[in-house]
Amino acid sequence: MEVLGGANRHAVQGTLKRLRKLWKQNPGLVDQYFSTTFCLELHQSYAAMLGILVQFCTSQKEMEVIRRYKSSLLDFYIKMVLMSKQKPEKHVLDACGPLVRHISHTEFKDLMLPTLQKSLLRSPENVIQTISSLLMSVTLDLSQYAMDIGKGLANQLKSNNTELMDEAVVALHNLAQQCSDPSAVETLSKHLLSILGGSEGKLTAVAQKMSILSGIGSLSYHVAFGPSCQALSETIAELFIPFLQQEVHEGTLVHAVSVLTLWCQRFTTEVPKKLSEWFKKALSLKTATSAVRHAYLQCMLVSFHAGDTLLQAMDLLPLLIQTVEKGAAQSTQIPLLTEAVAAAVLICRIFAADAQTESKLSGFWQLIADEKKQIFTSEKFLSLASDEALCTVLQLTERLLLDQIHRLPDKRMQQYHRMLITVLLNRTWCVRKQAQQTARKLLSSLGGAKLAYGLLEELRIVLLSHKALPREVLVNESGELSEPGKLYISPRVLQETLHVIASGSSLEADPEEGEKLARELLIVAHHPSIVAAQSGLWPALLIKMKIDPLYFISKHLEEILPSIAMQSTVDQATLNAVSGLALLAPNKVLPQLMNIVTVSLENPALHHVTREEFAIMQTPEGELYDKSIIQSAQQDSLKKANMKRENKAYSFKEQIIELELKEEIKKKKGIKDEVQLSSKQKEMLQIQLEKECEIRKRLLELDEKLKAVLALLNSVIKKAPLGLCQYIPVLIRSSMPLFNSPLAAPQLRISFLSLADCVMPAWLKHLGTLVGHLTLRLLKPECELDESWCQEELHAAVGRAVKLLHTHTIPGRSGRGEPVASPLSAPAFSYVFPFLRMVLMGTRNDSEEEEDLLVDILQIFTVHAQLRSSSGEAGLVDENGPDLLPRRDMLLLLTNVIGTGSPRLQVLASNTLTALCTSSSGEDGCAYAEQEEIDVLLQALQSPCSNVRDASLRGLMELQMVLPTPDSDEKNGLSLLHRLWVVKFDVEEEIKIQAERLWESMALDLQPELCSMLLKDITYHEEAVRQAAAKGLSIAVMQYRDQAADIMSKLIEIYQEKLYRPPPVLDALGRVISEPPPDQWESRCGIALALNKLAPYLDGFQVKPLFQFFVPDALNDRHPEVRKCMLDAALSALDTHGKDSVNSLLPVFEEFLKNAPTDASYDAVRQSVVILMGSLAKHLDKNDPKVKPIVAKLITALSNTISA
Repeated sequence: MEVLGGANRHAVQGTLKRLRKLWKQNPGLVDQYFSTTFCLELHQSYAAMLGILVQFCTSQKEMEVIRRYKSSLLDFYIKMVLMSKQKPEKHVLDACGPLVRHISHTEFKDLMLPTLQKSLLRSPENVIQTISSLLMSVTLDLSQYAMDIGKGLANQLKSNNTELMDEAVVALHNLAQQCSDPSAVETLSKHLLSILGGSEGKLTAVAQKMSILSGIGSLSYHVAFGPSCQALSETIAELFIPFLQQEVHEGTLVHAVSVLTLWCQRFTTEVPKKLSEWFKKALSLKTATSAVRHAYLQCMLVSFHAGDTLLQAMDLLPLLIQTVEKGAAQSTQIPLLTEAVAAAVLICRIFAADAQTESKLSGFWQLIADEKKQIFTSEKFLSLASDEALCTVLQLTERLLLDQIHRLPDKRMQQYHRMLITVLLNRTWCVRKQAQQTARKLLSSLGGAKLAYGLLEELRIVLLSHKALPREVLVNESGELSEPGKLYISPRVLQETLHVIASGSSLEADPEEGEKLARELLIVAHHPSIVAAQSGLWPALLIKMKIDPLYFISKHLEEILPSIAMQSTVDQATLNAVSGLALLAPNKVLPQLMNIVTVSLENPALHHVTREEFAIMQTPEGELYDKSIIQSAQQDSLKKANMKRENKAYSFKEQIIELELKEEIKKKKGIKDEVQLSSKQKEMLQIQLEKECEIRKRLLELDEKLKAVLALLNSVIKKAPLGLCQYIPVLIRSSMPLFNSPLAAPQLRISFLSLADCVMPAWLKHLGTLVGHLTLRLLKPECELDESWCQEELHAAVGRAVKLLHTHTIPGRSGRGEPVASPLSAPAFSYVFPFLRMVLMGTRNDSEEEEDLLVDILQIFTVHAQLRSSSGEAGLVDENGPDLLPRRDMLLLLTNVIGTGSPRLQVLASNTLTALCTSSSGEDGCAYAEQEEIDVLLQALQSPCSNVRDASLRGLMELQMVLPTPDSDEKNGLSLLHRLWVVKFDVEEEIKIQAERLWESMALDLQPELCSMLLKDITYHEEAVRQAAAKGLSIAVMQYRDQAADIMSKLIEIYQEKLYRPPPVLDALGRVISEPPPDQWESRCGIALALNKLAPYLDGFQVKPLFQFFVPDALNDRHPEVRKCMLDAALSALDTHGKDSVNSLLPVFEEFLKNAPTDASYDAVRQSVVILMGSLAKHLDKNDPKVKPIVAKLITALSNTISA
C-alpha cells in the first residue's frame, strides 16, 4: 500500500501489474483485500489501493463486490478526501476516480452535495481541487445540482486568492461538461452575470472581473445540443452586450470579448441581430483600442463561420474592407495588421458564400496578392505577431489556397509558402499544431504536390543557416532561454515540419509525384540539424508516403548518385544522404558509389601534379610564385655598373656591402622600393602570371573534385554499412599511388588511416592503426605525417609491427588471456599488404635477423593464401575467403622474391605462390582466378630465372579448372596457348616436362595463329625465351608448312627494324644532346636462331631469298655475336638445302666475291662466304666441273684476305 500510495509512477505500474495477475489467479483474494483494508486505520494513502480494487472489479464485472463495500468506500472518500484538512495530492485524487464513478443520484444528493457545500465554506483552498476532480469523474448529469454547486464556486471566483479563483474556473468547466439541461446552465450563467453586474456588491478588482468572466466562459462547455443550445448561446450573448457597452478597461474588455467568443462558437443557425448591430457599432467606436477591435474581429470570425451566418455579415463588408485598407496603409503597425488579417479572413468567407461581392473586392484582392508589399507575410510581421494573429494568418492562407488559388501565380504564392514554413517552425506548440492541420489540409487538396515542393524549397532556405546548438548555449545559468535560444529552431520542430510536408494524401494518388518529392526530401531530411533529432527520418517519410525505400533506391539510384558525384563541393547533408542510402541498400549503393570513388582516384591528372604546381595552387590569386623575373629586376636596380671606380678609398666589395646594408635597413623599416621593370620584363611577368593562373585554376578544380569524393568516402566509412569491407582492397589499390601526389596525399592520409577501423577486428584496432602509420612512413608521401607516430625509430617499429602481425595471425602463437591467433579477413589483409610488401622489398637480407623478418612475412602470406569461403549471405562476398585478397599484387611480389631472394626465401615464396594459386582454382571455398592473375603467371614464364618459371608453371597447374582456352576465350586462350607452347621447349628439362604435362592435361592443340605470335618471343631480351621460342617456332612451322615463307619474310623485316639505330640528337653547335638508344643485337641474335631452327622446313624456292638476306646484309651485322649466329643459320640452311640449291646459291656467292669492296669492313662477310662456298662444295661430286672454279675462287678470296 505504501508503494501504491506513493507518487512514483514506475513503482506503481510494476506493483499494479503483479497485483492484477495475483487477483486473476485467486478469485476470492480481492474480497480479502477490501476487508483487510477497511479493518486498518483509514489513511488517505489507501485511496490508491481501493481505487485499483474498484477498477479491477469493474473490469472483471464483479459488481456484487463493489455493492458490498460501496458504503464503506463512500465513507472513506468523504472522510479522508472530501473532508480532508489538507489538500490531497493529485495522484490521490486520480486514484479516487474509479470510486466516484459508481455514485448514484441519491448518494450524490444525500451524501456528497451537503459535504461538498460544507467543505467549500469551511476550507475552500483545500477542497476546491477535490471538488473539481469529483465533478469531472462522476457519471451523472449534474444539471439539477448545477445551481447549488455553482453558487459555492461563484463565491470563490471573487476570492483574493489567485490560485483559488483559477481552480474555481476549472471546477465550473468540469461542472458544465456534466450538464445537459440548457435551463440549468442559463440560470447559473445569469447568476454569474448578475454578480458581474454588481448584484453581490460592486467588483472593483480587475482580477475578480476577469475570474467571473472566465467562469462564464467555462459554462460554454456545456453538453446541451440542438435548438436549445442555439437559444442558450443567443441569450447569453445578448446579456453580454450591456457589460461590453459600459466596460472601459481594455484588458477586461478584451477578456470579455474572448469569453463572448466561446459562446458564439455554439451558434449553429444564426447570429442574434442585436449582436450583429453591436459588432458594427463596436468596431466604429472611437474609444475602442486596436486590441479590442481585434478581439471583436476574432469573435466575428467565430460567429459568422458558415452557411446562413455568413450572409448576415454582408452589412459588415464595407467596414471590413476599410480595416484591411487601413492596415495595408500602415503596414509597420503590427496591431493594425493583426486587425486587418482577421478582417481579410472574414471577407474571404463572405466572398465564398456570395460571389456577387466580386465588384466590391477588386482592390482587396490586389492587396492580398501583392508580392512586393507582403502585408500579411512579411518577416517583420510574422516575427512580431501574436500567436492568435499567426493562427488567423493560417486561416487566411487556407482560404486563399483553397478558394482563390487562381489569384496567386507562382511568384505571388511564394510569400505564402514562406509564411507557412515560418509558422510551422514557430516555438509555440498551439501555433504549430494549427499550422500542421492547415498544411495537411492544403497538401491533401488539389495541387498539394506543388505546395509540397514550395514548402520544401522554403525549408531548404531556412536550413542553409541552421546549426544544431548545445543546450548550454540555448539556456543561461538561471535556466531561462538565452538570446540565441529564443530564436533557435529545435531539430524536433524541423522533423515535425518534414512529416507534415510528406503527409499529403494527393501524393498517394499520384505515385510519380510522390517519388519526385521523395527525391527532393532526400538531402533535406539528412541535414545535420534534422539528423540530430532522427537519423532515419528519410526512410520513415517514404514509408509514410506509401513508398518502399528499397524499391525507390533501386529505381532512382542511377540518377541520384551521379548527380551527387558531379557536384564540385558537397555539404554535410549530402554526405549524410549518401551514407544513409548506403546503410539502407548497401548491395545497390556501394558498388556504384565505390566505382565513382575509384574512377576519381585513378584520374591520371592527380598523378601528374608536381610540387611546383602544388605550390602555385597555394599561392594567392594575382601573386606570382616564380619571382625570378622580379629578382632579376631587383639585381639590376642595384646599379652596380654606376659605382665609383675602385680606388684606395672605395673598393668594389665595400660599395656592394654598403648597398646591401641600405637594402636591409629599408626592409627592417618596411620601406619598399618599387622595382622598375622593363617592357620586356613586364611582358614576361604577365605571361608567367597567366601561366600560373591556368595551373592554379586546373589544380583547384581537381582539388575540389577530390575533396568531394573523399568526403563521400569518409562519410560512408564512418557509417560502416554492411558489405563495405569488400571494397577496401580496391580502394587501397587505387589510393596507394596517389601518396606521391602533393595534391592528393594530404587529403588521402585521413581516409587511408580510417580504413583500419573498418577492417581490423576489435582487439586489433591498435595494430591496424600502427600498420597504417608505418605504411605512410615507408611510403614517404607528399604530405606531413603525425609526429607522435614518428617518434619510434622506423626499423624498430617495422620489426615490432611484423612480429605483432605474425603473433596474431599464425595459429598457435597466442599467449594466455589473449584471443586465439587466426588469420585476418581478406580486407584486413589487403590493408596491411602494402606495408608487408614494402618491408619485403625494401629490407636488405644481409643478416640472420633480417632474413627471419622476411620469413615471418612470407609465413603471414602463406596463412592468408589458405583462406577459404563459406556459404554466407546472398549478394555479399565472404570476407574470410580468398576472393578479396590482393592476389595479383601478391603474385607479382612472390615472383619477384623467387627471382631475387635467398634460397630459403625462394622455397617459401614458391610454396606460398602455389598455395595462393590453389585459393584461386575455382574449387569449393576458392575464388576464380581473374585474367590479370593469369597474366602475371604467364609473364613470369618469360623470366630469366628458372625458379620463377618453374613456380609459375606449378601455379598454372593449380589453376587448370579456371584457365581460358581458345574455345572459351579466344584472345586470352591464345595468349595462354602461346606461353605454354614456348615453355614446352624451355632450356630446363624439368620445366619442359611440367609444361608438357599441363598441355596434355588441358588437352590443348596447336593453332595456326601461334606461328606469328611467336615472333615477339624471338626478339625477347631474355636468351632462354629466345631459344625456346626458336625451337617452338620451328615445330609450329613444321606442322603448318604453308606459313614458312611468310614467317621467314617477317623475320627478315623485323631484322631490318632492329638493325636501325637512330643517330644521336645534336644541337646547333654539333654537341650531343641525346645519346642514341642501345643496339638491339640480342633481338637480331634471336632472329638468327629462329632462322637456324626454321631452315629444315623451308621449301627450295625460299632458299635463294634467304641467302640473299644473309649475303651481304646479315653476315655483315655490326655485332660479332649476331654475325656468328647468322653464319650458323646459313650453314644450317646449306646442310639441309645445299645439294638441291647449288645452282641458285653459287651465283650469289660468286657475285659477292666479285663485286664486294676490298676494304676491311667486308672481311667478315668474305670470310663467311668462303666458309659457305666450302660448305656448298661438299654437296658436289668430285668430277663436277664446278669444283675447280669454286676452289679457285676460294684460293683467290683467301689470298686477298691474307694480303689485306
